Amino acid sequence: MQNFFCRECIAAEPLFSFLLWAAGLIFATLYCLHLTYRSFKKARMIEDMPTSLIRSASQGFTELVGVARVNNEMQIGPLTGTPCLWWNYSIEKYQSSGKSSNWVTIESGTSDAPFHIQDGTGLCQVLPSAADITTRHKYRWQGRHRRPSSAPKQEQKRSLAALLTMDISIGKRYRYTEHLLKEGDPLYVLGHFESDSSGQRTITVEKLAGNILRSWKQDFAKLLEEYDHNDDGQLDIAEWQAVQKMAKKAALDQQRTGATQPALHQIGKPVENGLPFLIGSEEQGTLSKRYRLKASACGAGFLVIGAAASWYLSARGF
Repeated sequence: MQNFFCRECIAAEPLFSFLLWAAGLIFATLYCLHLTYRSFKKARMIEDMPTSLIRSASQGFTELVGVARVNNEMQIGPLTGTPCLWWNYSIEKYQSSGKSSNWVTIESGTSDAPFHIQDGTGLCQVLPSAADITTRHKYRWQGRHRRPSSAPKQEQKRSLAALLTMDISIGKRYRYTEHLLKEGDPLYVLGHFESDSSGQRTITVEKLAGNILRSWKQDFAKLLEEYDHNDDGQLDIAEWQAVQKMAKKAALDQQRTGATQPALHQIGKPVENGLPFLIGSEEQGTLSKRYRLKASACGAGFLVIGAAASWYLSARGF
């Protein structure tokens, strides 16, 4: 749009082109407003939500603060080969067409393997799928091949020198970015918390006994061998009552064993629409500041693009 500030040019523009640009400006304005609201809402929730202890946290939407711990086995960063708990990566290619040039993402991926958060009272499994995740470990470097031939020597900080030089490396047509969450990182999680979600220790003895009986019936020949005392090839009333008695005893034993096990906890995506799911390897104050800055930037974008949309529409008499 070369003549955006020319009211006469906009008035003379073909209707289809005008409507297309108007729709784009209105959509961008509303999208910036949406991002402003969501970012500000996340910042306020981080600031206002009380922190719970894993051992005594209430079921439902909960905030946990602790340290990142491995679940079963360490993950490996796809680009750097760094041991970690969670990763996200992207590969971009530098493309130029005429006077314009930009980086285009050609490959990306995100880990969904669970990991743990630990505080002074217990351990909770974190299910990172669909979370808004921020990490303190970021690697970004450039190379000449689609897949990096080597990892960066150190994490790149967002310094002024890095920003000035990151896009002008001669002959380097690919840019690699990787975000990592590592063992021992401070961890903040805001999501849906559940304890003993399997329900095995809260099931009644009768239901446990019924489950046990159903599993025993799958090997009916073994039941006959153990409880068919008159060898008639079937279980009469007395023999079946003996089977039920043993199943109830096994259920009681199983329940007692389960009661001695530590409670299982997990936190994941909220079940209610509109609630955020946040994971961050930074302190609460830093996370809140990050979202407030994002809200301010999006708010500024809303004002600027909104003003541009108003100007554009008014030039046509709307």
